[in-house]
Amino acid sequence: MSKRPAPPRFDSAAYARLFDGARDAVAVFLPDLSVAYANPAFRSLLPVRDGRPLRETLGEASDLFDTPVREVAGGGHAVTATHRVAASSGERTLTGNYAAVRDSTGGVEAVLLVAHDLPGFDTAAEPVADPRPAPLPGPDDGTCGYALVDAGLRLLSCNASLRALIPAPGEPPAPGTPLLDLLAALIGGDVTADGEHPRAKTLQRHLLRRGGRPLDLHTESHRRLQISLHRPETGETLLRVCDVSRARLAQAHIERQAALLRLLSESQTAFLGGSNRERVFARFLDGMLRVAHCHAGMIAVPVGDGIQPLAATGAWGDAHALPPAAAHALASGAPARAETGAEGPGHTLALPVAVRGRTVGLLMLSDRAAPFDEPLLAELTQALPTLAALISVHAAERRRGQTTHDLRAGQERVRAIFDAIMEGVVTVNAAGLIVGFNASAERLFGTAVRDVLGRHVRILSPEGMAAPFDIHGLIDGSAPLSTRRREVMGRRADGQAFPAEVSISRVDLDHEPLFIAIFQDISERKRLDRLKSELVTTVGHDLRTPLTSILGALSLAGSGNLPPERIKDLLEMAERNGRRLLRLITNLLDLERINAGMIAFDPRPIDLGLVLRQSVDNHHLLAEAKALSIDWDLPSHPLRVEGDADRLAQVAINVFGNAVRFSPEGGTIRIRAVAENGLIRVEFTDQGPGIPASFLPVMFDRFRQLESRVRGTAGASTEGSGLGLSIVRALIELHGGRVGALSPEGGGATVFFELPGESAPTS
Repeated sequence: MSKRPAPPRFDSAAYARLFDGARDAVAVFLPDLSVAYANPAFRSLLPVRDGRPLRETLGEASDLFDTPVREVAGGGHAVTATHRVAASSGERTLTGNYAAVRDSTGGVEAVLLVAHDLPGFDTAAEPVADPRPAPLPGPDDGTCGYALVDAGLRLLSCNASLRALIPAPGEPPAPGTPLLDLLAALIGGDVTADGEHPRAKTLQRHLLRRGGRPLDLHTESHRRLQISLHRPETGETLLRVCDVSRARLAQAHIERQAALLRLLSESQTAFLGGSNRERVFARFLDGMLRVAHCHAGMIAVPVGDGIQPLAATGAWGDAHALPPAAAHALASGAPARAETGAEGPGHTLALPVAVRGRTVGLLMLSDRAAPFDEPLLAELTQALPTLAALISVHAAERRRGQTTHDLRAGQERVRAIFDAIMEGVVTVNAAGLIVGFNASAERLFGTAVRDVLGRHVRILSPEGMAAPFDIHGLIDGSAPLSTRRREVMGRRADGQAFPAEVSISRVDLDHEPLFIAIFQDISERKRLDRLKSELVTTVGHDLRTPLTSILGALSLAGSGNLPPERIKDLLEMAERNGRRLLRLITNLLDLERINAGMIAFDPRPIDLGLVLRQSVDNHHLLAEAKALSIDWDLPSHPLRVEGDADRLAQVAINVFGNAVRFSPEGGTIRIRAVAENGLIRVEFTDQGPGIPASFLPVMFDRFRQLESRVRGTAGASTEGSGLGLSIVRALIELHGGRVGALSPEGGGATVFFELPGESAPTS
């Protein structure tokens, strides 16, 4: 009697490592319908056991899985099916993606099922074959909603989680709702006069074109959604929507930073190694497109009234007229956005590339589904110095002639370009000797290039420590070469040690290896880390003190043992401290919004003198409370600036309030404005005790208050938050200006700010 052949060996441990922690229910069936693996999520729905046939544990319920498993095992194609099962927690509706697991010969070894529990669905669909691979959902980083859509792209049913993702006051979707309207309700946005929703139409087009792959996008309610649409040739379509706002923001930032650092290092190494310039630009552009999730792009240089492409992909060819966004970026020297793509609907970003204030190139990114937000713009801008160097080196090489004079001129230009790189670049030969040292490295290590050339690289490390990298290990292969940044300690010429990050790349010139080390001083980052800790301590103190006073006053007032006059005083004290807390929190929020680039900013031509007068007049009670007089010294003609009137009014109020706070009773505040050399300077001068010279450099930092100056002024309040002047500096710098303070001996102080502008109308 022949023995029954043993079932094939199946590595269930590998699947356990992948899917044991997944939220979705995952199971692997062998062709004979025995269970090779089931993760905890699947076993929580159905009482299956690994290595046992389904019928032994599920009985007749196993027939639900029989047809799709046999269909995949026999044909090898993917299948999507919906099942109504009696689970341990009650009757459940599951939708599953069945896919073939193939062995080394290409045969079907097993069938993988990824099932989703769909609460709220009342019907089950028959299995539908799909000749394309079924998409496998990724991990849920937020609340996920599901919807079934028919072949005509109309809603059949959806669960409660999807309805919860529609922001108020949106109406719950009803059966028969078009998919376009459902997407519009999810993402929000403007509707045209004829009822069209362009953004939803663009999203639906991208989803249908992506073939089931998930798409991330921002909504009008400032959320990040992951949307995927699996659409077989026939049958129902599954829409999956997940709120992954927080996880995607952190993940996207980390991934973009890593991709950008790798791209910049590889591009610099390729250029220094003499690689084909066109290929380097093409790879650079391809890397930027991946970082920005765009489908079309171009790197170009300005030529006459147009542009000359160095690399292009997507809808752009070799010759181009000047796109409007590109023209605006070249004219203004600032990034420009457009809400149209190179191939139709989408978003476009034009970034000017400059060296020492001169625009040398243009980076165009287009056909992005979502708008270019400020965090993404800030990250993309980090690549512009390197691209500027590459473009300038490329241009210098093309201009280099055959004569000695032209050769020397080209070398000087290349040297100037790499000197403009913000990071310190040190080139080391195979013996560990320094053969290259750019200007940034001279500033970083505090030494001239002539003092380090030919010396060993260990002079850049503190004594008693290992060199920034093991040069001999890199040569003989005992240490892997990596462009990943590593934190090291550097040493300046005066012996001072400082923290730095270094990345190392190898190039071979004339069959001799050279090692390029790119250093970046991270002392400021370390200092900011310390400031964050101090900020937490300071804010905690400034919040705890008034809160303690409020609670104490309310406790005494509620005791019932005090006369009404005393209770009134306590309540007034509690109110003052509450307002102090409100000012602190408001100032903190304003400052963070400014630093994050999220504050509303609407610059337009305004009369700064009119803004100053209106701001002071609206807060005249501050001066009247201390019997202060205002001495105005403004020109008779308008003070024209390009700025946001509301933000400049906020600046004037903060500086004026600071002057009132430190002015003595019955004193005078002088407000003066003068226009010189294209700048408008505004001064607020008080007659207070003045500012010590040691405090002037830090008075515009956060939480900086001069208590001695407060105590030296009669009637001055000590309840400032220490944030007002920080907000002033941030707003003035946002307008392209600067702030400062003067305090001559003998008392009195002047706080001033300067803005670009003109004092009188031009002819």
